[in-house]
Amino acid sequence: MKKRVLSVFLVLCFVLTLLPAAFADSSTSGKCGDNLTWTLDGDGTLTISGTGKMWDSDYYNDYDVPWADFLASIEKVVISKGVTSIGNEAFKWCERLTNVTIPDSITSIGNSAFYDCSSLTSVTIPDSVTSIGEWAFYGCSSLTSVTIPHGVTSIGGAAFWGCSSLTSVTIPDSVTSIGEWAFSDCSSLTSVTIPDSVTSIGYSAFSGCSSLTSVTIGNGITSINDSFSGCVSLKSFTVSESNSAYSSKDGVLFNKNKTKLVAYPAGKTNTSYTIPNSVSEIKEWAFSDCSDLTNVTIPNSVSKISYGTFWGCSSLTSVTIPTSVKSIDGYAFEYCSSLTSVTIPNSVTSIGEWAFSDCSSLTSITIPNSVSKISYGTFECCENLKSVTIPTSVKSIDGRAFSFCSSLSDIYYKGTASQWKAVKVEAFNNPLKNATIHYVSNVPALSITTSAGKPKIYWNAVDGAVKYWVYRSTDGKNFKYYDSTTKTSYTNNSTSIGTTYYYKVKAVGIDGATSDFSVSKGILCKPAAPSVSINRSNGKPKLSWKAVSGATKYWIYRSTDGKEFKYFDSTTKTSYTNSGAASGTKYYYRVKAVAVVNGKNVASANSSTKSLFTSLAKPSVSITTSNGKPKITWKAVTSADKYYIYRSTDGKNFSYWDSTTKTSYINSGAKKNTKYYYKVKAVCASNSNANSAQSSAVSIKATK
Repeated sequence: MKKRVLSVFLVLCFVLTLLPAAFADSSTSGKCGDNLTWTLDGDGTLTISGTGKMWDSDYYNDYDVPWADFLASIEKVVISKGVTSIGNEAFKWCERLTNVTIPDSITSIGNSAFYDCSSLTSVTIPDSVTSIGEWAFYGCSSLTSVTIPHGVTSIGGAAFWGCSSLTSVTIPDSVTSIGEWAFSDCSSLTSVTIPDSVTSIGYSAFSGCSSLTSVTIGNGITSINDSFSGCVSLKSFTVSESNSAYSSKDGVLFNKNKTKLVAYPAGKTNTSYTIPNSVSEIKEWAFSDCSDLTNVTIPNSVSKISYGTFWGCSSLTSVTIPTSVKSIDGYAFEYCSSLTSVTIPNSVTSIGEWAFSDCSSLTSITIPNSVSKISYGTFECCENLKSVTIPTSVKSIDGRAFSFCSSLSDIYYKGTASQWKAVKVEAFNNPLKNATIHYVSNVPALSITTSAGKPKIYWNAVDGAVKYWVYRSTDGKNFKYYDSTTKTSYTNNSTSIGTTYYYKVKAVGIDGATSDFSVSKGILCKPAAPSVSINRSNGKPKLSWKAVSGATKYWIYRSTDGKEFKYFDSTTKTSYTNSGAASGTKYYYRVKAVAVVNGKNVASANSSTKSLFTSLAKPSVSITTSNGKPKITWKAVTSADKYYIYRSTDGKNFSYWDSTTKTSYINSGAKKNTKYYYKVKAVCASNSNANSAQSSAVSIKATK
């Protein structure tokens, strides 16, 4: 480092001895290269003339551009033919610069050359340019499009970072590498095609391109380094089949043989995803910002949850971590604000910094006895975290591990008070220090849900326990012994709908010794959720279900997108036909069973979602003869514009024959003594999805 500073100092001393005094004063003209001069006109036009290279600026070492005093005045730059380079930081911070003329004598654009030229709307880069330096157009927020000339072999790091108005970019097939952050935060960029010539895409090269919907990757790419994080609209990756390093499946980016999952498009709308069994490695930030994903299944072939893997997956409610996983890296689940529970298997030996930070729906967590340290900030801002189970294997808890966990009330420590005292707890862990510590008794960590509308409690297995005693209350205060089980779950089948029940559990050892009570958990007893099926009735959605015990009515909820459901209707029956459903529309339905207790409605959980595409009613067809020719007749079908006639001579193979807008049809061309079979379909002219099914077949012999 010292040698570098000394070298820079000597170079500066040498250069300064060569520069004329005009370089240091506030003149509007002077030299800017060994054979280059500059002039600034009163209209804000900076003209650079002469031949050769422009001097490089080094702002941080007091070696600034000659026009440094006039940056705010420069509105236009004209570079004369003969100039061969645009120097480092040449027009940095020229915030009023709107127009620049670059001649075809220029071969390179230096680092930070147009840094923060926020008024620059367009720039034409001539074919003579072969390199674009780092940060070259950083922060050019008004730049709408750029064509990189053929001949450029590399796009420097952060070259177009923050060009928020840039909607398109053409990368020529001469480019072999795209640097780190090259197009980061180009928030208006909608698509990008990486040509076959490019072999590497740098770290975060397209990060934060929030409008980017698709990426096409050529066959030359051999290295992608977390290049697309924060691309929240990205729906698919398409990789050339000739690429030897990468592949894509269903829009997801993998390495060639699909042993590594490189990136899942953040804008993909699927709510669940099963990682293929071939995958043994999930790359860093692979699922970051996937806001539609609610659950992910990880195969047993994966050994690590990598750095930032599920960062910002705000809808993720559950994830099963297989026993093959040995480590959870830093930031792995940070900002997973819907994650309510997570089971960390005993195979995990390390949990990285901030791994579960800001998981605001997380209420309890059990640290496996394979972990020796809780890292810095691991659970910071988990504001609803109420209980944590910590094994004796944990010897230290780093700073901020539980900071801002304002609901933390109970710590279940699997050792003695003296062992707990020996655990090194670093600063900013006040919620941990203020919680109630439950020691060696190994208190069960209780959770509660419903099973078929009945309260179901479950808890972690307690070391040494041979059974568990269940206590019940209806007021949350006065608990009585209720039952015993050897399992780690219990469903209370003898309950009344509309009553809230509270439970506590004690672990019982082989010697009869019992643990402390678990924390209490309560839940309202509801009817069971209906089990719903769906089919068509005259083209309209018909829902059916079995009667639910205790329910007196059922609420119907409907949606047209499968996400936003609204109350639609109520029935006391066990079926419901949506007779007013529009033809040719896909509808989604959920049903709740409702009991009325003391004049109040007590509703079940939602049934599973069922959906159906509506159609026109199927025509009801009859047949006779008219003048010896087959005549088919039917009643008008509501909303039908016309009818398709299908004919067969064997009653099996029907083909389209004719159409009519009437409600009858005479097959005047039928042959005498030939038996014909007919079917009819009702047709909606504006929406073919609404066409009915074919009617039942009718047949008759032509007599003339």
